[in-house]
Amino acid sequence: MNKRTIIPFLFLCIFSGISCYTFSGASIPAHIKTIGIPLASDNSGFGRSDFRQLLTTELSDKFTHEGSLQVIDRAKSDALLEVTVSRISDDPVNIKAGEELVTKRVTISVDAVYKDQKLQKTVWERNFSQFADYPVSQSLQGFNTAFAGALEKLTQDILLGVISNW
Repeated sequence: MNKRTIIPFLFLCIFSGISCYTFSGASIPAHIKTIGIPLASDNSGFGRSDFRQLLTTELSDKFTHEGSLQVIDRAKSDALLEVTVSRISDDPVNIKAGEELVTKRVTISVDAVYKDQKLQKTVWERNFSQFADYPVSQSLQGFNTAFAGALEKLTQDILLGVISNW
């Protein structure tokens, strides 16, 4: 598959729920077999102390299940993925008549740096952002569900960025 056909195919897989396809070797240089994913940094000021670990674990799990790169200690890895949370927000989205808040949106934004440690160069530096909405009536449970959904989409985008150089 060339670049013109793989990107639409990736989107089709993501949005249709196809999960049987892996991207083993899609655009990963032959000399990169392992990746280090250190604990994410959090500059968001959102105050959710567990988020750094949640993000790091989710990323590690994605790479482990996808299978094209083995996740190992950063000091021994061929590549390195450093992620810094720049913003987490919980903003109003939908207000109905009478100024009653109906829907809120959780947005997670990160800065990611993907490095080739063998060649000692930065492959890319990118910003990623994803969101999910929830009904205000669901309060904390709705927030947590939306937060998990935004995190899932965000880590999928980062994974695709690394394995397909997208």
